[in-house]
Amino acid sequence: MTGGRNGFTLVELLMVTLLGSLVVLASMQILITNRRTYTAQSAVIAGQQATRMAVEVLFAELREVSPSGGDILAMDDDSIRVRLMRKFSFICDTDWSGEPKVTVVKNVALAGGDTLMIMGGTNRFAPGDSVFVFADNDEDIDSDDAWISASITAMDSSDVVCPIDSIPAIQLTFQGQGALFEADSVGIGAPVRSFSAYTFGTTTMNGDVYLARRDAGDYIPVTGPLADTDGLEFRYLDRFGNTTSDDEQVAQIEVVIRTGSEVLNSLGRMVSDSVRVSIFTRN
Repeated sequence: MTGGRNGFTLVELLMVTLLGSLVVLASMQILITNRRTYTAQSAVIAGQQATRMAVEVLFAELREVSPSGGDILAMDDDSIRVRLMRKFSFICDTDWSGEPKVTVVKNVALAGGDTLMIMGGTNRFAPGDSVFVFADNDEDIDSDDAWISASITAMDSSDVVCPIDSIPAIQLTFQGQGALFEADSVGIGAPVRSFSAYTFGTTTMNGDVYLARRDAGDYIPVTGPLADTDGLEFRYLDRFGNTTSDDEQVAQIEVVIRTGSEVLNSLGRMVSDSVRVSIFTRN
């Protein structure tokens, strides 16, 4: 004779199913919440990185600008075009006997046997470069100092050395520009700089807005994404803190950078970040 076996009633099965469903739903809700939190935090971090990178780029470039020296070429609310120094050296010898020629230092020996390369790679002057040569004029008077704008027509780096200590050097020729130079105005130790023009603004790539830089070609994205409409703003102030439209009177450039995202935070708002920085120019 076979004895009876106890089983689950329908009510018990329904209760187990209900409790199991509640546990699964709660677990899924936790996973969804964690996923949303992770996504929002990732968007916040990405926005902070974008603003920090944008600030570092603009601060490093614009603080070297000299408005009174004509380095600001154009300024708008959402872009600025400036002239930036890209090559530099200093004079160790001059020759005014014919076409103006100056000899600039190529590299310098440091203590301990190391060498500091001043003119190397992309930093080396080349024929066709527009340069500024510092003219001290009267050494006892600051008001007569000037930067001579000239164009390099020829360059010689073969076996060229400075008269003192035979330091490796490069000789630059400025053919047909003798009237710009005076033998007593450009002396030993005078700096020579080459400048390139760049525009900082925004460009769109794959539907996103980026801080970008442009020279003679198209904009090249630098960092982002930024907010679609007001991601980059410039404000130009004079030395008194007043807004100015005179590029030569600019003493401070105020930059506002905003990021945007389609990700929602815990309050149901779009994740965004912004930073405002003041950059004091070199006058």
